[in-house]
Order: sequence, then structure tokens, then C-alpha cells
Amino acid sequence: MQNSNSLVRRSASSSEKPNPRKIMPMLDQFQPFIHDFIHNIVDAKTDGNCGYRLVVGLLGMGEDSWSLVCTHLLKELGKFSNEYMKLFGGKERFEELRISLLVDGLTKVYNLCF
Repeated sequence: MQNSNSLVRRSASSSEKPNPRKIMPMLDQFQPFIHDFIHNIVDAKTDGNCGYRLVVGLLGMGEDSWSLVCTHLLKELGKFSNEYMKLFGGKERFEELRISLLVDGLTKVYNLCF
């Protein structure tokens, strides 16, 4: 038998603190029904590398680390080149993609901003 005095009841107001909503710029550009599903917004520079900038920005690496994504993608392509050639339908398309990922000043990354 339990003594009713020994039970501790927590009220909703004392144990659950409301989660303060993070203020995000440009959130008003999205329909209100989707706001609860948006956790972060990154406003990347539109310089032709914005897709890569968004990836590293959301990973918390800083936008200027965008070339790391290209480098890792190049390594992935090199490691599984035969598989990717089959996936992309041949060597020509594979090479086109591989060249688009080169970041050496001589080759420009394709514009991924829409």
C-alpha cells in the first residue's frame, strides 16, 4: 500500500518547458503549414557553388568549405567509377560529371543554383 503523500505529481507547467522557436530569416517565404518541419535556413551565396555551400552550411562546416564536398564526391566517383559509369550510362557522362567537380581554378563547377 502506498501512502498518497509519497507520490510526487508534476504539473505540466513545472516539468515541461516550452521549446522556444528559433528565429529564422526568410521563414515567411514558406507556407505556414510547413514551418514546423523547417529546422534551419541557410542563405548561401549564389556564385555557382550554392548547392555545395548549402550542404556544408547545414552540416555546420561553414559555407567556405564547399570545395570539400566536391573533393569527397570526386573520391567517391574514383573509388566506384565502374559502377557510376553504368549508373550514368557510359564514360562520357561520367567524365562530364567528374570534370564538373574539379575545383582547381582551371575548371569551373557547373552552376547548381536554380
